[in-house]
Amino acid sequence: MRYRALGRTGISVSELAVALCGAGDDPVEAATTLAHAFDRGINTVTIDTADAPGLDLLGAALSGRGDIHVIARPTSLVRFDLPSPHVPVHHAYPGAHLRTETERLLAALGIERLALLQLHAWCPEWREEGDWLETLQRLRDEGKIAGFGVSLFDHDIEAGVEVVADGAIDAVKLMYNIFDPAGAALFPRCQAQGIGVVVRAPLYYGALATGGAGGFAKGDWRNAYFYDAHRRETADRVRRLEADLPPDQSVAGTALRFCLGVPALSTIAVGMRTRAQVEANLQAIAAGPLDTEHLAALSRHKWLI
Repeated sequence: MRYRALGRTGISVSELAVALCGAGDDPVEAATTLAHAFDRGINTVTIDTADAPGLDLLGAALSGRGDIHVIARPTSLVRFDLPSPHVPVHHAYPGAHLRTETERLLAALGIERLALLQLHAWCPEWREEGDWLETLQRLRDEGKIAGFGVSLFDHDIEAGVEVVADGAIDAVKLMYNIFDPAGAALFPRCQAQGIGVVVRAPLYYGALATGGAGGFAKGDWRNAYFYDAHRRETADRVRRLEADLPPDQSVAGTALRFCLGVPALSTIAVGMRTRAQVEANLQAIAAGPLDTEHLAALSRHKWLI
């Protein structure tokens, strides 16, 4: 396992992070998978503070381990999706709520410090609103978080330009994958400011690992996200991508290696439900970043930007 700097936090995180989304269908398998990931050198987990099953699972897994870094996304007090009418930050993320969420999470996990707290669905207007920044700075000064940042909504890279440029944050989390590489526009700015990059959806919500966008469990939000027309087009584009790869290269492995080439990268957050998935992902990143020839060939598959 290789490790990279998490922005200016002073923390080194594994190139792969477990993106935790509840305990899964089999909590025993989920716990075993998480322990296996830690034993294999993955030292980073991302989680949503609203994920109660995931918090229980992670809290148990962290018992006796002082070497695992948690990147958390606090729950907004206002439910919204973008694009939407502007929601003031003091409605979504008031400072008192951020403090409560941080302290609740620390207690639930039995740890003293979070690696990062990141505000999701970041709106540029929030930079000059509310008391979120002062609160997060105080939490960092108190040692309850090592750093803080923002998480950008799907495909909304433009929203992060200003907050990255002024260097107010320690890290940014964004969607970045073969189908949507638009995040590359922010990477030089992040590197110049010493801001870490947490890549999410590197497998486009599993589509680049499953050969399309189907077969999700009942109740999985992706069943609605990949509506019929979207699912068919996604599957077709995955097939075209696979046809462009050498026989010994998997689509999922190629997608992870595609992300490794980001100079400002800190970690790639990937959902891993089984030990086999952990091993496959570790094998992929062990091969290192793709060379320029492979990257050029993949550029014709960009689609969602």
